[in-house]
Amino acid sequence: MRIKRLVSLLCLSVFLFSCKSTDIVRKTTISLGFKEINGIKQYDKGNYEDAFNLLKEPAAWGYKGSQYALAFMFLKGNYVQQSTLLGMGWLGVAKEANVKEWTEQYNNFYAAATEQQKDKIDEIVKEYIKRYGLKSQDVTCQKGINAQRRVVLKCHKYNGLGILYPVDLVE
Repeated sequence: MRIKRLVSLLCLSVFLFSCKSTDIVRKTTISLGFKEINGIKQYDKGNYEDAFNLLKEPAAWGYKGSQYALAFMFLKGNYVQQSTLLGMGWLGVAKEANVKEWTEQYNNFYAAATEQQKDKIDEIVKEYIKRYGLKSQDVTCQKGINAQRRVVLKCHKYNGLGILYPVDLVE
């Protein structure tokens, strides 16, 4: 009887320790989409602190509109410390959505960079795609046009699971 208790306790311990928190997190696409929409509205109003707090999570989960907005927050220094490198990292991963204007903006900024800056930009874009890219976050996005003739992306996270990486605030 004592051996059965010991084995049961051992099995329970293994189970409990294996349930220990992991890097994998579950998130609903509705909440991410809601945060992105409201974050972009706050950005457009100039409420950059609110915008950042709303946009950082969907951006980390691979939502391209949020990534694009964060790119310009870093490029301009809106609420966050200005950083061309971090801004280009976000713009580089956002352009996975194949929005012509975003790609053109990225290419124009990239062309103006020095060779040393280009090397750093290439490195951070590669890292951000690894962390926040469509494939790594299991996200798909569909393009559309809104009433103001602006490109609108509707992103969807397939299984609601992924590794949530923190948003870098300094280079």
